[in-house]
Parts: sequence; structure tokens; C-alpha cells
Amino acid sequence: MRKVLIVLFLIMGGLLAATQVLAVEAGGKAELFYRGTWFESGAFTDELKDHLELELDLPSLGKTEFSYAFRIDHPLQGLTAGKEASYFTKKLYVKHRFPRFHLTVGRQPVSWSFGSLLNPVDYTIGAEALEKENDSKFTDAVEAYIPLNWNSSLALVASFPTGFDFKAEKMKWGVRGRFGVKGYDLTLNYMQEPAAGPGGQGQGQGIPRLPGVAPLPRRRAGFTFKGDLGDLGVYGAFGHYFGGAGESGNSYLIGADYSYNVGYYSKLTMQMEYLLLDGSNLSQLLGQFITLGCDGERTNLLTCTLAYPIDDFSAVSLTTITNPGGGKYLVIPRYQNTLPGNIDLELNLLLSLSDDPPKTTSIAMRLSYPF
Repeated sequence: MRKVLIVLFLIMGGLLAATQVLAVEAGGKAELFYRGTWFESGAFTDELKDHLELELDLPSLGKTEFSYAFRIDHPLQGLTAGKEASYFTKKLYVKHRFPRFHLTVGRQPVSWSFGSLLNPVDYTIGAEALEKENDSKFTDAVEAYIPLNWNSSLALVASFPTGFDFKAEKMKWGVRGRFGVKGYDLTLNYMQEPAAGPGGQGQGQGIPRLPGVAPLPRRRAGFTFKGDLGDLGVYGAFGHYFGGAGESGNSYLIGADYSYNVGYYSKLTMQMEYLLLDGSNLSQLLGQFITLGCDGERTNLLTCTLAYPIDDFSAVSLTTITNPGGGKYLVIPRYQNTLPGNIDLELNLLLSLSDDPPKTTSIAMRLSYPF
């Protein structure tokens, strides 16, 4: 399917060139990233890499749009130093706006975010976490978006985790309805992904296949809400997980955000949320922060963030994630600044603490140049 899309792009580019002067603009960013980690045992590891993101602004053809974006990572120091640069396609899709719906085919970002820091009912859990995008957000898919009115819509998605393979047992699909009700943004969604594969793992969930038991698709039904309660923004989510290896479970999320004016120009933003989630989904949601989980089936997480813009060019923030039951804590102070020459600087300090060792400390620096 990817080859078909590439050929389609070439054909459309030839048609456009025949009718007008083809003007393609490009934008993106070049980035240099360094991270060093100290362990309680005294060991130290670090990594240095650079990467390039590029997105082509392709001219549309009537109501048909084209998008192509990619990222190239090149390790310079660390465990992967000396390896060849890796290429990742973030976008490669065609989108057509029909009178009653929009159809998008190809590699595209798919996320059912609603403003939370952690989302237990996203199309792919962990696609966005702590305001950061992960590679799992970009997937080979076909999406139909149907606007119902100015504040309601319906989205139907069929994706292919192992590449475009139209066999039903290898397809992941979902549907999401979004509705505005009395000032609140409400969504209902349902997702089903492939059953456990030959290696004994479900697609993206890490669900073991039980001996002698036929694999079942992994399913999830979810609900989210977001709105204002006076000066306070409130939101929440509920998810019910079933299927897979005969297991089921629920997730609960409740959160609030508040902004406080400091002086005339500055604003302090605060956000706090509580999440209860089972372990099989927690590993996918937390990613590199999986050490915050516990050995039990359920984990309670309290996530808080404070953000303050120092001026028009710099800002500081503090994020904490706490697992009270496991005695584990994560503290992430962050500083951002736009340097002369339009270079963005980001400094992160990550403190991983727990009642039991090991404890780790990481420092990360990111220099990026958007263009």
C-alpha cells in the first residue's frame, strides 16, 4: 500500500506540474539531544544523537490534500553509537474532503486526546503522554471523519499495525463519537485490536496467550468528558477493557486544571489528575517511566504539573508523578528558552525516587532549530 501511495504522489505531482508551476515548501527542525543518567550503584550511562524532521507543504488538488513528513535519527554516542541513521515516516497520506465526510488514507497521526496528561482510553494507549508524542501515534490507517454539526462528529478508523494487510485478524479498528452537551465536550469510543500473535503477544498490549485457549481480540470501550466548573476546568475518563487472554478490567481518570494571573502579562498554569489503571495497560502508557508501576494488578498515579512563562522567550515547569501505593516518585523540572538565532533550548532534570532502590537521576539537554 505504501508503494501505491508513493506512485499516487508522483502521478498527482505530474498532473500539477502540467497545469501550474509546482511550488513545494518544506519545514521542520534540526535537533541535537543529550542525556546522561546516574544510578544509585554509581554507574553512569549517556547518549548523544541528532535528528532531522522534515515536512513537505504539498499543493492541494481541489479538495484533495497530500502530506509527507519524516524523521531521521542518527546516534552519535551511547549504546547505539556507530549505527546507521534510522528513518521513520510520520506522515504519508492522501486526504479528500467529500461533501459529507473527510477520508484520509495512509500513514497518519491518530489520537483521541482530550487534554489530559495521561490518557487511558486513547486509540493507542501512550500515543501522547505528558504533552509528548510517541511513534505509536503515527500509524498506517484509513480514517473517515464525519462532522455532524458545529460541535459534534464521528470518526471511524481502521489501522494496520504490521503494515497494510487487509486480513480481518490483523486489522485494528475503532470508532469515536464526540458531542457537545451543555458546555461539556463528551466522547464515546470503542476499539478492537488483533488477537495475540504467534509470539504470544497481543498487538501493542503485551498480553500473554494462554496454552490451549484460542486467542481473542483485545477490546476497549471508553468515555471522556471535559468542561468548566466555575473557574476550574474539569475532565475525566472511564475505560472498560475486555477480551484478550480472558481478562477484563477498568480504568478511571479524574483531573482539573486552573490558571492564575501573575501580574498583567504572566499566567501560572496548574494541572492535576488521578489515574487508576491495571498493569497490562500501564506499561504501554508510561513507556520509559514504567518503573512507577507496582507488582500488583492495579496502580494509582497522581500526576501534577505547574508551568510559568518567565517572559516571551523562556518558561519553567515542574511535573511530578506519584505512585502512593508503591512508594515511587518521579520529579521532572524543565526549563525552556529561545536563544538568539531562533534556537530552542530545553533542559530537563529527571529524579526517580522510591522507598526501595534503585534511585536514578537523569539530565537531558535538547537544542533544536525550527525552520
